[in-house]
Amino acid sequence: MNNISDKKYKIIYADPPWSYYNDSDSYFSKTTKVGVRKPPYDVLGSDSIKKLPVGEIADDDCFLFIWTTDYHLDKCIEVIKEWGFKYKTIGFAWQKLNKKGEPVCFTGAYTLKSGIELCLLATKGEVGSKSVINKKVRALINSPREFHSKKPDVVRNRIVELLGDIPRIELFARKRIKGWDVWGNEVPEENKWWD
Repeated sequence: MNNISDKKYKIIYADPPWSYYNDSDSYFSKTTKVGVRKPPYDVLGSDSIKKLPVGEIADDDCFLFIWTTDYHLDKCIEVIKEWGFKYKTIGFAWQKLNKKGEPVCFTGAYTLKSGIELCLLATKGEVGSKSVINKKVRALINSPREFHSKKPDVVRNRIVELLGDIPRIELFARKRIKGWDVWGNEVPEENKWWD
């Protein structure tokens, strides 16, 4: 897709590459932490994420589903506002499971982590319960962890079940997905729509 800025989307699904420990675009630029695991992708600080012109591709009436961790919750709310959306609720809660199918629970860098990641739901314009076509879609997802930061594929399916087959895009995508426009530096032949 060469120029997605010409399209407007009713659904934007995003999994920003949040920077841990220093909230900067350079993972280790302001930290000397020993043993900190660098993710296998480039990260962005919250200021850079906020500056992405997501409003340019959002339809006047649009849903935003955006992944965050407990550590980035306040920053995610700021991103939502900067992108022109209003936080509504938690869209999905992913309980990560280990290979045995048991919930993952571990101690993280700053807090006791529950092994749960959140996908927040925000809206722009005139959307609401009338936009929902299937009120039986569940928010809780029990799914095994796969590779670093990959979210369960079922989330995309549930978004479509909830809202229907309407124009949608996944930001920070890692691969092409049938029925979705995608943008991300890991997707072959993609580019930045704001260049």
